Amino acid sequence: MKKQHNIILADDHIMFLEGLHTIISEIPEIGDIHLATEGQQVIRLMKQFPIDLIISDINMPKMDGLTLLAEAKKQMPEVKFMILSMLDDARTVQKVIQRNADGFVLKMADKKELKKAVQEVLKGEQYYSEVVKKTYMESVFERKKHQHVELSQREKEVLKLLSEELTSKEISERFFISVNTVETHRKNILLKTGSKTTVGAVKFAIENGYLDD
Repeated sequence: MKKQHNIILADDHIMFLEGLHTIISEIPEIGDIHLATEGQQVIRLMKQFPIDLIISDINMPKMDGLTLLAEAKKQMPEVKFMILSMLDDARTVQKVIQRNADGFVLKMADKKELKKAVQEVLKGEQYYSEVVKKTYMESVFERKKHQHVELSQREKEVLKLLSEELTSKEISERFFISVNTVETHRKNILLKTGSKTTVGAVKFAIENGYLDD
């Protein structure tokens, strides 16, 4: 007889939670299933019952799924944790991986994939949906593509002043150049660093040591 695993399902949408319960209860390895509608409730259930796996949404009140993931792993490192969410953007995927989730399945996945994911995670494996893996690999590629950018000395100087929150006019007066020239430098910086905003470019520069001089 296969070992029975006790799990917690967490989602603040009751109808979805009940539907998920129906699907998960069909898996032979599953024992007791506890339901929670917010993170703190999950933490309480972890303390009351022996839990092997937590399956949680990300967007929940009081404590979101990412915070719950970190807290659950902190309190019980051996517990398995799988994210089940509609969010599949690169930033979310990176955060889930950084917090050592054992799995990440999108809510649009079919029953077959969901069951497979649960069984793989319970066996000690990791399971990430193909779309999630693709998103992550593309984000890694983008970071590597912009990792070794070549900024001119003047671009570095402009970026440093932008990090100090100077306006384009103030920078133009500092270097005795036109505002249009400053804006050209700023646009080139955004293009080279793969950033959408000046804040993003400054963050990139700090992370890669361009403002250390």
